[in-house]
Amino acid sequence: MECREVREVVFLYTDNEMGDELLVSFRRHVEICPRCAARISRAETLVRIVRQRCVRTVAPERLRHRILMGFPHRQEH
Repeated sequence: MECREVREVVFLYTDNEMGDELLVSFRRHVEICPRCAARISRAETLVRIVRQRCVRTVAPERLRHRILMGFPHRQEH
C-alpha cells in the first residue's frame, strides 16, 4: 500500500469498516511510514471529538413511520 491509498481509506479504518485483506496491507504500511501513522492519529482524534460532540436524538414515531413508508420495499402495519 502507498501513502495515497492510505489517505483514501483512512476513515474506513477509523470506523472499523476495513476488510481483513486491506487491513493487513494498511497496517503494514502505517508501521513503516511515520507520516501515515500521524495521519491515522489525527483522523482518530477527529472521529473521537465528533462522536463526543454530536448529540444523538431519536426521530418522533410519526416521522419515522412517514420515512419508512416512503421506501417501496418496506411497509409497516
